[in-house]
This record gives sequence, C-alpha cells and structure tokens, in this order.
Amino acid sequence: MSSFFKTFAVLFRMSRPVNIAIACLTLIIGAFILNKDSIQFAMHQASSQDILGIAPYILLSLIIPCILFSFSIAFGNIHNDILDYNTDKINRPHRPLPSGRISIKAAKTWSFILAIANLLLIPILFFIFKWNARALLFTETFFLFLNVLLFFYNYRLKHIPLLKNMMVAFFCTTPLLLLLLQQIFTIGFCSPLARLIPAIAFAFFFTLAREIYKDLEDETGDLKAGIMTFPLIAGAKTAKRFAGGILLFTWILLPMPVVLGVYHYLFLILTLTTLTPTILYIFLKVQKKDYAKAQKNVKLSMFLGLISLVISALF
Repeated sequence: MSSFFKTFAVLFRMSRPVNIAIACLTLIIGAFILNKDSIQFAMHQASSQDILGIAPYILLSLIIPCILFSFSIAFGNIHNDILDYNTDKINRPHRPLPSGRISIKAAKTWSFILAIANLLLIPILFFIFKWNARALLFTETFFLFLNVLLFFYNYRLKHIPLLKNMMVAFFCTTPLLLLLLQQIFTIGFCSPLARLIPAIAFAFFFTLAREIYKDLEDETGDLKAGIMTFPLIAGAKTAKRFAGGILLFTWILLPMPVVLGVYHYLFLILTLTTLTPTILYIFLKVQKKDYAKAQKNVKLSMFLGLISLVISALF
C-alpha cells in the first residue's frame, strides 16, 4: 500500500498540480466574468434560501469541467515527461523519470488511464445530471480534441521551433475557450462573450513570452540533446527581443478593452499599476540572463491580470 501512495505522489507531481490549479482558477474566473450579470441579478432578487439552494448546482457546473481539465492536463504532462526522458536526464535530472522514482512502464500506464478518464466520465455525467445531447456532444468533442492535440504536441509539434511555444500558449487559453465555445454551441453568441476575448488574448501572449524565456533557460541542455528551439535557430538576442516585444505589445493593448467598453476603467488602473513594475522587472532579469526569474514573473503578471479582471468585474 505504501508503494501505491509513493507512486501516486510521484504521478501527482508529474501532473504539474500548479498548472492544473491555474487552469481551474482561470476557468472559474472566466465563468464569473461571463455570468456576472446573472449572478449579481440573482444575488439581488433571490432570497438567501434560494441562493443556498442553487449554490450546489453552481459549484457542480464549475467542479465538473475542472475535473475534466485536470485529467487532460495530467495526461499531457506525464506523456510529455515520458517522451522527454533522454532530454530531462541532461536538463532536469531531478525529475521523477530520470531520477528513477517511477518507471517508464508505470508512467505509460497512468498516462493512458488519464487520457481516457475524462472521455469515459463525460457520458456518465450525461446520464447522472441529464445533460442535453448538444452539451454532451460539445463536451465530449472538446476534450477528445484537446487530448488528441496534446498527444500530437508531445509526439511531434513540440519539436517545431516557435510553433511549440504557440501551442503551449494556446493550451493555456483552453479553459476560457471552453466557456466561449460552449456558450456559442449550446445557446449562440451573446454580448457577454466579448468579455472573454481580451482575457484569451492576454493569456495567449503572456504564455508565449514565458515559453520563449523557458527555451532560453534550457538553451544549453537543448543544444546538447540536439533539440532545436527558437532561441537556438534565431539566436538568443532575437528570441529575447521577440519575447520582450510580445510583453510590450500586450502592455500597450491593456487600454483596448476599456476603450471598447468591454471592461471597467478600474481594470486599466489596476493592470497598469501592477503589471508595469513586473514587466520592467522581467526585462531587467532578461538582461542579466536570469531567465528562470523572468518566466516566474511572467506567471505572476498573468495572475495579477486575472485578479485585476475579477476586481474590475465587480464594478
């Protein structure tokens, strides 16, 4: 039994729980932004007893997609570690597979289980909660497409410089894309959906910059392993300029959703006051070739942007 818990602990770490938590948080924030008018109306019109009555259904509508995303993300990350075994022996020898804390066979078994877990769970949820056929079809198709794309990314696409960075950025937007496409497919386009579009764009650009900084950090190990990344092909100087240009472009775009009336002006105040110093700090760390801290602060910038979005949405 103790060996099972040890294996589970290792697999949990390989699944990147922080990435799962970020995806779930992004999904919850996106759902709040999308449905804030309905939530505020319900809070004003409904009694406390009514709110307590519908609360479990609201939580369930958030918990289920979080579980489905958790399975997909865990599958993608474990499968990625299996294929990166030889590279990680150079770049990250402390990881579970190269350090020998779990066998490749066990990792392959669990990656397969995780790959089909959410696809099997969706029809079960359909019968339990009596989803309509359109919701079932959309959810099954979305996560099937996501799992297949994760597989091909790990197997082939991640070896294509810059495209692999863009694919990771795309994956980080999928919780918001799920909400956007689900609404369009089941109900149709409505004006509140416009609130998700700037958030998707910001998440994509910040993640793309972070992934380029990660490649810069791994440049030595990737060169030894024969993995061609964008910094190795274009040069570290060009890669730094490109990532910096993406961050600067994203910072310049911050007023756009406010000008268009999609977000409250408080969003601009909060993002400018929080993201400006963090982006300047990122540029400083990049100049010192401290890419580890640079990418961590890009993550921090994304988190601050999400918090700013929630606070401004309340107004």
